[in-house]
Amino acid sequence: METLIKASPGRYKIVKIKANCPAATRRLMILGIFEGDKIELIKPAPGPVILEKNGTRIGIGQGLAAGIVVEELKEDKDK
Repeated sequence: METLIKASPGRYKIVKIKANCPAATRRLMILGIFEGDKIELIKPAPGPVILEKNGTRIGIGQGLAAGIVVEELKEDKDK
């Protein structure tokens, strides 16, 4: 597991959100980002981190991305 800010482009599941303050947690909730969500990381740091969830691209700052712990989703090659 790693934080979103250190991840490479690919598909991930959000395992834990460790926001520094309630306002950061609220901001992620407003954007529709929750623990357990499956996302695709489009553009990692440096600069804004761009992720895609349910066909919608969302840009967040590096500070918010540093508090999101993810694990990579393995592709099922039999499908």
